[in-house]
Amino acid sequence: MEFHQLTAFQTVARTGNLTRAAEALHLSQSALSTQIKNLEEELGVALFARQAKGMRLTRAGETLLPHAETVLEKTTELGRTAMSLREEVAGKLSIGLNTDPTFLRLNRVIRAFTTTLPQVTLTFCISQTLSTEAMLKRGEMDMGFAFGTSFSPGVRSLQLATTPVSVVVPRHLAGDPAALDWPAVAAMPWIWTTCQCPFHLLCQKRMDEAGVRPNTVTDAVDENIVKELAMGGMGVTLLRRSEAEDVVRQGAGVIWEPGEIQVPLCLTWLSRRGDDRLITSAAAHIAAIWTENKDG
Repeated sequence: MEFHQLTAFQTVARTGNLTRAAEALHLSQSALSTQIKNLEEELGVALFARQAKGMRLTRAGETLLPHAETVLEKTTELGRTAMSLREEVAGKLSIGLNTDPTFLRLNRVIRAFTTTLPQVTLTFCISQTLSTEAMLKRGEMDMGFAFGTSFSPGVRSLQLATTPVSVVVPRHLAGDPAALDWPAVAAMPWIWTTCQCPFHLLCQKRMDEAGVRPNTVTDAVDENIVKELAMGGMGVTLLRRSEAEDVVRQGAGVIWEPGEIQVPLCLTWLSRRGDDRLITSAAAHIAAIWTENKDG
């Protein structure tokens, strides 16, 4: 069994509700449900009775919960004791989230900080790659996730992963996707962006190489809006691969494989804070989370 499974067990038991527990842990309900199911299978007992109004502990769950809480408490204590053996890192840290918190592994970030940096108080804010540098300089956040690598010398970046971004073509326009090329795709109606989005900049470079321009019919910035427009078949879109696959599963579009681009995901902070132990410790912990499983 793993730490996050026990945390899921404890949180669902405390809230008595899968939805509220998922929100507290920054997980999807399906991911949380899978963690509980895997723990039940490993233990060989049912921990909850699933009811219309929520989740009720079984007798086995009531018996095992105190043991799970003891393990969690001792694990946290271990991290704090280790911290006491070295110079303590403490303070408030605000992190900007430029996209879906689940994609950014926010739950794992929170668990890592709770366990090994207990004196660091985390807060989160909504950001966009375009506004990352300005928000850092205004002190609105200490660190921020961002796509791409085009930052000024005043911003330091650490690449965490490479994110596949797909061209999604409305199903009613796709025909035979294998027969499509850049001129044909560019001529279709496009959902584009007026900001310097790294996704669109890289896609524009592909189009420039092919000597074409997108037939823009709608401008959008927020990726949730873009996804909804894609679900409605409003035009060709650029979406992270996982988001694009959601559109495909709904039957609203197809992924045009030749159009896929790879976009770096980075963690950023001000260069002048490069020696700040709060920043360097946080960056090391977040980088370790992404190193654990490059495909996760």
